[in-house]
Amino acid sequence: MTDPTETDEESGPRALALRRIYSEALTHTLKTLSYARFAQCFPTPARYCPESLRGLWDQMVKKLEGAAQSEFEDILRERAVVHALNELDQLVAEAQRRKAEAPPGEIPVAPHTLPPTSLLAAHLAPHLTQTRSQLNARLQTVQSQNAQLAAQIQEQRTEVDGLVGGLEAFVRDLEGAVGEVGRAVGAGDAHAEGEMDMREEVRGLDRELGSGGGV
Repeated sequence: MTDPTETDEESGPRALALRRIYSEALTHTLKTLSYARFAQCFPTPARYCPESLRGLWDQMVKKLEGAAQSEFEDILRERAVVHALNELDQLVAEAQRRKAEAPPGEIPVAPHTLPPTSLLAAHLAPHLTQTRSQLNARLQTVQSQNAQLAAQIQEQRTEVDGLVGGLEAFVRDLEGAVGEVGRAVGAGDAHAEGEMDMREEVRGLDRELGSGGGV
């Protein structure tokens, strides 16, 4: 059984025709089950209580009709018959429209005469077109993301180059300062050695003078 909450699709011309044919066939079948034939199966009740037997026959016929109609509707829903027939109506209408719009004198090509490759291409064309559109959209998104990443990388590279340049300038300044300090230290050492030499000379003169006075 189908879900009772399922919404039935509106019947098109062919679905309506199918329902009408089934209803007519069911009515004709039930008419063959007349009360006269039914009463022949139960002669005694038909003779002594015909009204009760007729009521039983009427209930049975209505029950059979309702059950047959319900089963028919269930089959239509389970097999999606109405949807398939509606699609067929659309295909026929589309074929008629194309035939009417064809240029005068042009002989339309019957689909069954086309090669398998053409039929396959025509069947896959809508799906391939949709897939191509989706892939193009994804490609554009990826390209946009790549461009943003490239811009960020270039910006970071420029910032790193600036930092490296500043660090190199700092190292050069530091090396220059170290050289100046080294030269200043060297000059101070030479001056100190000169003073020590002069002191030694003065002490030497003092000793010489001291020794000369004692004579």
